[in-house]
Amino acid sequence: MTTTTKMAPGRAEPLLPRDWTVADSALWAFLVLPVPIFLGGFFIPWLGLPLAGLALWGAWRFLPPNGRRMDRPPFASWILLALLAAAWTALGGAGHLFHANGIDWVPRFAVLRDLVVAPWPPRYGAGAEAMLLRAPPGYYLPAALLGKLAGLAWLDRLLLVWTWLGVALFFCANFGGRPTRGLAAALVFAFASGLDVLGLLWREGSLPWPTQHIEWWAGGMQYSSNSTLLFWVPNHGLPGWIAGAWLWRLRDDPRFLARLPLLFLPVMLWSPLVAVGLLPLAVVAALRHWRALFDARADGRGLLASVALAAPPAALIAAYLLLGFFGAEAGPNALTPTAAVLNHPAPRGDRLAFVLLEVGVFCAFLLWRDRSALAFAAVALLLAMPWTQWGPNNDLLMRASIPALAMLWLILAETLTAPGADLGGRAWRLTLVILFALGAVTPLLEIQRALSGNRWPADTRISAPQALNGFPPHYFVAEKRNWLAPLLRR
Repeated sequence: MTTTTKMAPGRAEPLLPRDWTVADSALWAFLVLPVPIFLGGFFIPWLGLPLAGLALWGAWRFLPPNGRRMDRPPFASWILLALLAAAWTALGGAGHLFHANGIDWVPRFAVLRDLVVAPWPPRYGAGAEAMLLRAPPGYYLPAALLGKLAGLAWLDRLLLVWTWLGVALFFCANFGGRPTRGLAAALVFAFASGLDVLGLLWREGSLPWPTQHIEWWAGGMQYSSNSTLLFWVPNHGLPGWIAGAWLWRLRDDPRFLARLPLLFLPVMLWSPLVAVGLLPLAVVAALRHWRALFDARADGRGLLASVALAAPPAALIAAYLLLGFFGAEAGPNALTPTAAVLNHPAPRGDRLAFVLLEVGVFCAFLLWRDRSALAFAAVALLLAMPWTQWGPNNDLLMRASIPALAMLWLILAETLTAPGADLGGRAWRLTLVILFALGAVTPLLEIQRALSGNRWPADTRISAPQALNGFPPHYFVAEKRNWLAPLLRR
């Protein structure tokens, strides 16, 4: 998947690789590994195992033809990035080495625990009252599979290593060039955020107190910072970063675009809402090269082959994740007391302020740097989504925005670490540094909470229904009259 990118006059040398690298291949293996585990482990063998094999065939086909003839990897840079990823991941909550927020990590670890102690798919109760765990399990499955072998005592450490591996490979794939600049760019990405501190000051007239979580300043809307995603919802953050970065870097390569249907296969299993946000961006990127996608001389028929390989396992994954979805997911019975407060529509003025402070100024910068169709699509998505309202915590806004936000922060990291080139003059550079510093308040507060809060161990006795105080419909579905039940393992 090699592309040629012409550099505009006055632009610095690109940081982000325009080619598929060894680190990308490892990152693809990381992302796709849960798919055959899920298909083979959750469904009866005569259905699940053939589809798992089909998914593995598609995963191999996703790799570029020259994927085994690459230059020697920059190991020095990779080591630095892996160390940074270890520090950032340890602060996030996986492994419970530091304080972890209980709102998300208690139920998340309970889901992981149930995937270890219960046969797949986990069921609660018996007979007509049985409930089925149908939350997207992609993030948990590799650690859960190893946990079945190693035991519950190792479970927390397995999830920590799995999360670190994803972050480290993401850093190496996108910032693994020159060690100094790559490390600086990874730090920019880790501390990238919208201007939540200014929103809080505008809304409440005060600055945040230490350890405060300030990203709900606009009521029921949030564009999560990268540190917030890692510290609260890595199951959504990781697939959103990975898919968004690949689409941004390889948007000019028809061979990559022809394989995009296969990318949705693991992204759906990790986070369906991330897949929703990725879809319009992928369509825009593909439409630019639609002739090449069907040109046999350019491997264009790969699009049809990718659809054929991805469709059967994707249909089964979608069927499982949509069990009990219609009529329950967006209804009032899906709202926790906290979510019910956040679910009230925000006033128009708050939405305008949210758009301006969270992404408006950064989107203007993105379009100044890049006027491609994909850049305009990402900006349009980020500007339009705050006017929508869906999900128990307005989840569509928070999760479907991750791929577009990843593109925004990647171009910011590339610019702020550029070596002395003319990027619009010192005024532009100084403005960006100030905006980045203001946004960094949000991840600094998250890190401060991790360092100063009480460290608590993961509890291997709590099941998911206990952690969630019941059976919320975005995690569970009644197995009674479930049309997919005959196809699930017993």
